[in-house]
Amino acid sequence: MAAPLPKAKEAAQCVREIDSLLKRLHSGCRFIHFEDDINKHDISNVLRNAAQPDEVHSELGRALAHSYMKSLFDDDEVIERILTSLCCGEDIDNGSGSGSTNNIKQDRANYASTANAFFSHLKENLLASNKNLGNISEHQIHKKWLQMCIRCEELVFANNTAHHHDNGLSYYAQNNNNGGGRSVLTACLKHYASISFGNSLSTSIGCCDSVYKSLQKSTSRKQWIRFISTALELAITKLGGDSEEEESSAIFQNYYPLFEVCVVQTKRGKIPHNDDDHVAFNEEKRLILNELFRICTMALRKERSSVCLFTMKIIEALSASLVSYLNQLACTSSNSRESVEVLELSYDWLRGLSDLIVFASSTDHDEDNTKYLTTAIDTIIVTIIPQLSSSTSMFPVSYELTSIYATIESSINSIEQYSSFGTVNSVAAMRLGTVALSLTGDEEVNSLCDLLLSIFTCLTDEGNTPVYTDVSFVGGILYSVGCIFSSRPSSHKAALMLRQVGEKLIQRTPTILDMSVSSSFSSAGDKKNGISFHLFDLLAEVKPLTTHYQQLIDVISESISDTNQTTKLHSWRRRPLALEDQYSGLLLGLSLLHISVMSPSLSEYSFSRALKFLGSFLECYPSAASRVVPSLLGTIKMSSHPQVLSNSLKFVASKSIVSDPHGAHLAWTYLLPLTTDGVPATTRATIIRVLPHMCLNNKRLFRRIRDVIGRSIISTDPMVRIAATATLADMAKLDLLRDVEGIVSWIQGRLLDDESAVTYFALMTLRYLVENEELDFDLVVRVLEKRLGVVFDAIDEFLKWDTLVLESFVELLGEGGLEEEENDESEDEETDEGGGPEPTAKTVKAVSLLIELALQIKNLDERFDLATKTRLLNKIYQSLTKYSALLLGLDPESIRSCADSSSIPEDLIEDWERYNQFKTLIQGGLDVIRQLQNDETKEDAINAIKVDFNNSLVAMLQLLIKFEDEAFGSFLLRKGSSSSKGKNEGVQQQHRISKSVLSVLPEISAIKSIFESDESASARAAAYLYALAAEDDNLDTSTLLAEMTECIAYFSPPADDPPAYVVQIFSILNAMAAIFRSVQNAEENVRVKMFNTAIDKIEEWATEFTEYGYVALSALALSADDDPQFYSGITRVLDTILDSVEMFETVDIKLLCVCMVATRLSRTTDARVVELMDSVDKSLERHDGKSCVGGYIGLAIFVQNMSNRMRLTGSDASEVWCREQALRCISVLVKGLNNSIQTQDNSILDLVTIQMGKSTDGLTLPSNPKINDGAGQKLRGVIIGLSHCFSTLAIVNTDLLKAVVTVIDKLPWGSGKGFATNSAYKALIDTGAYSQDDLADAITTTSAEIEEFDSDCLELSDALFSLVSLSQISSGKVKEESDLIKETMERIQSSTSRMSRKGKTTAMLICCASIGEVPGVTSFVPNIHADVKKGQVANVVKTLEDTLLNGELESTHASALALGVLCSMRNASQIAQRPKHDKKSERKDVDVNSIIQGKDGSVMEFVLQQVGKAHSVIVSPESEATVQKSASEKLSILFEALEAVAIPGSFSRVIETTLYSTSATDATKLSDSSLRLLFSQIECGRRRIGFDGRGFLDLTTRLTKLTSEDLNKLIGASGTQLLMTAIPDLLFQLPTSAGEEVAKCLWYICQDLSNHEMIMTEFFNGMKIIFASAGKETKDKSKLSTSPALLRALQNLVASGLFAEFCDVASQSSRKYTSSSSSPSPLSSSYSTSISAYLECLTTISASTTSDGSIGYIQSELSFENILVMTSCASLSSKQTKRVETWIARQDVRDNDSSAQLRMLLLSSLSVAPHSRNDIEMKESIVNLFDIMLVISGTHNTVCMELIAAKVAYWWDSSNNMNAISSILHPIHRVSTMSSFFVSNNLCSDVQMLSNKELTSLFDLFVSDLPTKLALLCQMWKISDDISNRAKRLLKDASGNNKMCLEKIIHLLEGGKV
Repeated sequence: MAAPLPKAKEAAQCVREIDSLLKRLHSGCRFIHFEDDINKHDISNVLRNAAQPDEVHSELGRALAHSYMKSLFDDDEVIERILTSLCCGEDIDNGSGSGSTNNIKQDRANYASTANAFFSHLKENLLASNKNLGNISEHQIHKKWLQMCIRCEELVFANNTAHHHDNGLSYYAQNNNNGGGRSVLTACLKHYASISFGNSLSTSIGCCDSVYKSLQKSTSRKQWIRFISTALELAITKLGGDSEEEESSAIFQNYYPLFEVCVVQTKRGKIPHNDDDHVAFNEEKRLILNELFRICTMALRKERSSVCLFTMKIIEALSASLVSYLNQLACTSSNSRESVEVLELSYDWLRGLSDLIVFASSTDHDEDNTKYLTTAIDTIIVTIIPQLSSSTSMFPVSYELTSIYATIESSINSIEQYSSFGTVNSVAAMRLGTVALSLTGDEEVNSLCDLLLSIFTCLTDEGNTPVYTDVSFVGGILYSVGCIFSSRPSSHKAALMLRQVGEKLIQRTPTILDMSVSSSFSSAGDKKNGISFHLFDLLAEVKPLTTHYQQLIDVISESISDTNQTTKLHSWRRRPLALEDQYSGLLLGLSLLHISVMSPSLSEYSFSRALKFLGSFLECYPSAASRVVPSLLGTIKMSSHPQVLSNSLKFVASKSIVSDPHGAHLAWTYLLPLTTDGVPATTRATIIRVLPHMCLNNKRLFRRIRDVIGRSIISTDPMVRIAATATLADMAKLDLLRDVEGIVSWIQGRLLDDESAVTYFALMTLRYLVENEELDFDLVVRVLEKRLGVVFDAIDEFLKWDTLVLESFVELLGEGGLEEEENDESEDEETDEGGGPEPTAKTVKAVSLLIELALQIKNLDERFDLATKTRLLNKIYQSLTKYSALLLGLDPESIRSCADSSSIPEDLIEDWERYNQFKTLIQGGLDVIRQLQNDETKEDAINAIKVDFNNSLVAMLQLLIKFEDEAFGSFLLRKGSSSSKGKNEGVQQQHRISKSVLSVLPEISAIKSIFESDESASARAAAYLYALAAEDDNLDTSTLLAEMTECIAYFSPPADDPPAYVVQIFSILNAMAAIFRSVQNAEENVRVKMFNTAIDKIEEWATEFTEYGYVALSALALSADDDPQFYSGITRVLDTILDSVEMFETVDIKLLCVCMVATRLSRTTDARVVELMDSVDKSLERHDGKSCVGGYIGLAIFVQNMSNRMRLTGSDASEVWCREQALRCISVLVKGLNNSIQTQDNSILDLVTIQMGKSTDGLTLPSNPKINDGAGQKLRGVIIGLSHCFSTLAIVNTDLLKAVVTVIDKLPWGSGKGFATNSAYKALIDTGAYSQDDLADAITTTSAEIEEFDSDCLELSDALFSLVSLSQISSGKVKEESDLIKETMERIQSSTSRMSRKGKTTAMLICCASIGEVPGVTSFVPNIHADVKKGQVANVVKTLEDTLLNGELESTHASALALGVLCSMRNASQIAQRPKHDKKSERKDVDVNSIIQGKDGSVMEFVLQQVGKAHSVIVSPESEATVQKSASEKLSILFEALEAVAIPGSFSRVIETTLYSTSATDATKLSDSSLRLLFSQIECGRRRIGFDGRGFLDLTTRLTKLTSEDLNKLIGASGTQLLMTAIPDLLFQLPTSAGEEVAKCLWYICQDLSNHEMIMTEFFNGMKIIFASAGKETKDKSKLSTSPALLRALQNLVASGLFAEFCDVASQSSRKYTSSSSSPSPLSSSYSTSISAYLECLTTISASTTSDGSIGYIQSELSFENILVMTSCASLSSKQTKRVETWIARQDVRDNDSSAQLRMLLLSSLSVAPHSRNDIEMKESIVNLFDIMLVISGTHNTVCMELIAAKVAYWWDSSNNMNAISSILHPIHRVSTMSSFFVSNNLCSDVQMLSNKELTSLFDLFVSDLPTKLALLCQMWKISDDISNRAKRLLKDASGNNKMCLEKIIHLLEGGKV
């Protein structure tokens, strides 16, 4: 414990000494001013100050230092007193100076001397070798001296605002500052700087920069810089000895941090904003830079290696620091002034650095020193020059870089080993080439070209192998630059040398890139040089893989052209490239062009891709065209490949080049000399042939081109004349000719040319001029008649012409037309009258000549070979099909009259002959096809002729078939004559209605829409049942039942309104008849099953919906025929009805069902019939006075059935029984009539007792019967029932019929008697009991009574119905009655609102009765009258539609029902009793002629006959292969022709058998033709008259239900794709359940055939059409729509049902290529189009839903199976985008063997990257991703950094986000990896063929460019601090690429400090 005491005493002693010395200092430093009169004679004072003050005070300073060293070194109070005294003067504790300060001047030099001596002695003591520092370390010494520097500055620059300290020193210093002041600070800094180098204390690295950072004043920092520089210079001069290299390295490591702190590491956010501070900071930077250049220049003059090593390190470090300094632009880009300051200093920096480099390179150096030097040169070339050169376009600065280029070139030429270093690669070449293209001055261009040559000439030596890239890319860049500058006279020599060097490099053997060496992330040296893994590195990597290489070129091409494109997946669109990027893109394209031509490793395909790339580039940036032309011309001169020459010339003439004025000028300047005399004919002709394209793309060249053609067309060389005339023809075709009057004279001169080819093109020119309406056709023909001596009647003369000339002449003849109208006002009148403009006289002759030529040529086999004949006929057919039927001489009325007449009228003979000529042409065309099929020639030319001829023949067939369809209407087609005879029982003779009349009837789509608008209305349900019942034969039973199920659920007819009730009931009966027809039309082996299925379904109706299901069940049994196979099902139905009959709640339904059961049983004379009819009779008696309309209708049905049996049976006993039962039922109805009327006797009942053959004359019938109270409803039902029995009564007892009619006729109007008058008078007239006079009297009487009725009474509607019905059967003129009917209907409609519901219903039924039979009221089936007119039908339909839209509720339901009845009339008029199907299961038994036939003598008949013949060959297994092939081609043509018109649905059987037969012969063309015909017939807009196309719909539905394997075998992939295109038309016409089932089947097919992307794409496209049409309203009734239920089902299917499966398919396709060895499959697909189509579907669905939650895919859990699709779907919702990004960022995939998962995440990152919508969303996304990395503790195992890089890349290049921010495109970006050139709309799909290695390399490019872009975005969004903080925390655990990326991010965000 006693040991420390002496030290303490010693320390105390030292403190006292210091105090004494300080007192002495203050006292000795006072000087007496002798000018003072008081003290000037004080001798003692003079003596005391006689010694020199410097010596005295210097000694005092040394004493202070000595005492301080003996004291405790770390005593802060002691040093504080010393520094305060030295800086501020007299010690405050002394108190001696307080009274004399006002009288004594201070001489601070003495304090300065003391301070200088103090610090000098302190330094010497610290550095003395024999000084024992004890426990004081070097670090403590530096720390203490740093504190002294800081304290001195504080004392010197203390201001009046400083706070008081405890010891009061600051106050003293402020008020008594008579010390050394700034001199003390200078001494402190100077002596501290001297110990920083060359001594034992200099090993403490960091003192230089620490002092600089601690000093607060610029003057202090400048002093420190100067002192340190002086110390450094002194230290360099002292270097020597064995350890000089280590000393040199130590000096560098100690000094250079000061430079970086001063110049590079400007802390972000602390850059001064005061102008003086700005100036001071810049002065400091320039000071240290100049000092360093001075020192290095001095050091280079020394010859010691250590000095040279130090200088080389400084040079290398200066170049790297300059790069970091330029990066400060990321922080100053928003401040133009600061950016300019950075750039100006950078330029001075670079200039000084280049001077140092050239000085250093002039001396001899060892390999290590040379490496430092070349590294600096690399950095300058690759990074610094591109950045500075681009700054002039963005900031107001301008530099002279020519001298710098020269110095760098000189340095490179001085270094022999330069070729072995990193700059000699394609990246440096690209960046310098880009700089060269941005220069304007010749001197600068030459200097940079010389620099390029100095760098890359070394590669021409085969011994120098580049490290980083294939030399061909370097060669391509150099050659491109040389071509661009070759047009400059001053640069011609340098450009020529560049081309020579480039050519040698391109032709060198390529070096395969070693990625482990090339990537900057693997090589620290590369990073230091500023070289990152670059676009060219990636191209060189995949260059050996030709497919991947071409694909990458396509991706870049698409990216460049994305400026004007958007994708279906998202709205991202590229912004235009910056100017420097445009230069880079141009160099890239030109390099690829030259490499593809000259490189031995690339194919011609690469040349095409290169041209495509340049085309895309120039389309967006046309101003670059002038720089492309020299390269193209060089390619033309260099290449000898014909295709390359041709494509190059075409490109020179393309829009890409000549749309730019400068490019057009260069191109024309080059091409014009090649079109003059003296040039080889081949070359001259080739150039002339490209002139039309030039004119098309730049019409300003027209006159120049015209002059060239004018000179060439009269050339003596035939090849030139041919080329000139062909060019003229092309220009006429493109409508480019102007002032044609002068050109016509040229053409006339060539018509008689010796070369037939010249004449050919001359005629073609005339043809195109006529086509473009430049010349009149008749005028041209007259010219030809004069010049060529054309005589239209001389057919033989034409046949002598050269075939080439004849071809062009035939084409010209196809351009005729109509006479021009002189009076436009009369046009409409002439059209209405059937007139109109007539064909011109020359047109008529032209058509006749064409026909005659065709008829002659087809038979001239000896004159023409087959190919020539086919070619000529092809041209003739093409010319004929250009004319309408009218111009061809085909008049519909004339042809129809001739066809229907037994003899041809004389005035129509020419028309008929013309028609027959065309039929002959068609037959001849098919003969030619047969000859072509038999021809064994396999040349491509013959095959092309064959294809063209087939198309022409099809066009001709379609023209004629359409004409016949117009001329003959529904008579064009008829049912075929089947060999099997069917039953015709109970079928009335049907009549054919004109096509125009049927066309205006409502369509099923309209009725369906009416029903769906209010499904709860029974009348609308019945209307839809009528429409469904009238459909085609070939129905799908399940589909039909599904539709009817929706109707029956709402079926509830009004029993209190008998007419409406009956009409609705009969809709069920008609519907069940249709059900059974569909069963009959099914395959034989499934009919029973389908029938039983129908029974099961209808039973469900009865049990689940309504009792009317039992009515349907009874009707089905009644509709079934007597085929034994249906007996079991019928028996089951009858038993069901009879077992349930007592449980019926409604008497009407019970009686109706019992009657129909009895009717069915009566066919076998079953004993139960009598019993059942007894029960009906008793039930009606029990309900006397109440309406039982169902029972009355049931009796009528029974009687009608008995009537049929009476007509057809031959058994007397059976006939008697039938008559008895019929009379009995009629008696029941008569009793009902009697019970409804008030009578005084039983006279009416007596009618039922009359026996057959007895007269009723003796009976007294009531004269004025009245209706019983409450019996009106019953009476109307009885009368309707009786009306159906009148035809039977006419057979049984005419007298009884007359008596009943008499009674009914006497009933008052309103009783319903109007419903019976039609059938009554018809039956009576048929039997002869009544005459037409009686009918006329009845009509007159009724008309008179109608005029007396009030418009709103029920009696009026009853009478009007009677009048309408009677008028239909009248043989006389009923115009007055028609007018009365029309007038009365208008009266009723005008006051409908006051009429009762029954009256409203009757009014609507009157509309139906006016044009046809009303089912249930006037007949059992709907039918349209034969003599009805189109206008009448149209008026009725319009009336009903208007009522539907504007009427009251009851009226709308009644009109809906009436429209349904009218719809059923559309096909009912053509329905005949279907014979029983005897179709065998074998499809080969189908006979076309038995299914459908054409009108006799028509082209359609011929076509169908040929179809039948070809079809029989196809389906026959015994046919030979050649015969089948011939038949297949023929049938394909015929099927294509039939697409022009609608054909009956029964033809679907022909298509089906063809499909099943062609699958065996592998005839894909025929299969596709069959499918196109099939799908054309189910198009929604297809109109049919007299038949429907239900069979086609049924066949299509059956195809969808095949397994995918069977379907693929049947129709193949192409056929399946066609099937998917038909989805909208198919689903629009299916009911809900069937439509949903079909949609699912189609999706399963897509899923199973997932290797065909377009199949799935077409599926989604079809769904999109359905979804899009759902919300649209259209007046076009042909446009069908889906039901709401089906629409919802389809939406759920797409949004949820198939989502997981679709994701799996898409993900599987993306996992195929995980290694570079994988090769693409021809069927491989990225499913981008499918995903895009799916996304559009979801978008359409989203638009119709209320929230995101309604779309099922949003609820799906994210996984690797669905992430790719989910990323695409995320574009619909920002919430989904964030969710997907978060999931991708959190996946850990790198540590495991999960290459497939890694691939999926990378692709998904590309897919989701474009989805950011605005700045806020993007900013939040970036911050969120950084937070995720922090949460998961790093970046190594995730793709989070790659995701950020992709998002930033897309944001950076988006036109919506970055286009308006010009300052963001700063020089730093000029040294990117060119990753922006890969950013495109469909990048995710475009790169899916790349392997994982290549895909990862692509992301390396994005990550390399991320820091610069992110730093600028962070500054713009003001989140730099947040991102920097997160990056610093992540940096601790980061490694590899991510670590380097994070370091650079921090470096940029922190202003140069990491």
